[in-house]
Amino acid sequence: MAERENSNRLDGMAVILSGTCMLHCLVLPLLVTLFPIVQGSLLEEKYFHLIMLVFILPTSLIALTMGCRRHRDPLTIILGTIGLTTLAITAIWGHELFGLFGERVVTTIGGLVLASAHIQNFRCCRHVDCQHDE
Repeated sequence: MAERENSNRLDGMAVILSGTCMLHCLVLPLLVTLFPIVQGSLLEEKYFHLIMLVFILPTSLIALTMGCRRHRDPLTIILGTIGLTTLAITAIWGHELFGLFGERVVTTIGGLVLASAHIQNFRCCRHVDCQHDE
């Protein structure tokens, strides 16, 4: 029971972290336009994405592992893998691979896919109450 509650909390935290990353990608261009002082700060794309990745990777891996170990939902595993891989590649090489605009688009897509994985994980845990025969 405590493991399920921890998994649910981690899923919720991971959705919030993914949302924060997406919000950053969507709002930062507006802030830079309105407040040029924001340029050159830690809010720069590369640094922000790397910092967020440090929080997103362990949170997501733990939450998804805890849930998937019990319910073994393939959709959760696929969405989680695609989302985490997309975010990691974009955080590390996104600007070089996709350019500034493309990096924002790909990061947003990766965040949405990862958030979907956590929502699916949460639903599966709630639906089956994480009590499968091992």
